[in-house]
Amino acid sequence: MLDIEVQTSLITAFVQYYDPPVRAFTFQDFQLVPTTEEFEQILDLPLEGKCPYKYVDHHASVSTLFGIMKIHPRELESALMNKKRVRGFTPKFLENYLHQLANQENWETFMDVLALTLYGIMLFPNVEDLVHYVAIDVFIASKSRAKNPVQQS
Repeated sequence: MLDIEVQTSLITAFVQYYDPPVRAFTFQDFQLVPTTEEFEQILDLPLEGKCPYKYVDHHASVSTLFGIMKIHPRELESALMNKKRVRGFTPKFLENYLHQLANQENWETFMDVLALTLYGIMLFPNVEDLVHYVAIDVFIASKSRAKNPVQQS
């Protein structure tokens, strides 16, 4: 490493485009982000041997969500919101539930709900104040059927 010649001007030029919260380089018209393979290494989450997620045009049932989130189906139904023809949970609902799980020290369910919340934020960041139901489907496919969360096109 000490023998590598560093181009200071190039590093200085790139630093101005680095966006720390996103951990990506943001240019005027696009973002330069890690590839799926790089995320696989960063997260230590091997994707080899996992089938890619394929949307099957129906959503997970409330009873499936109950099995993961451990919330009564009636409460889950009432928490589901419709916003601009998109169905899902509000991040506030999930955050409140995360606090409740932390107080109960129910860490297994806490980790599942936290992952579900992160899937919603990362997959559909443009749906404001809503964890999209499709993100929930991707999480369930990844958790229960060991599907690769990257959709095959």
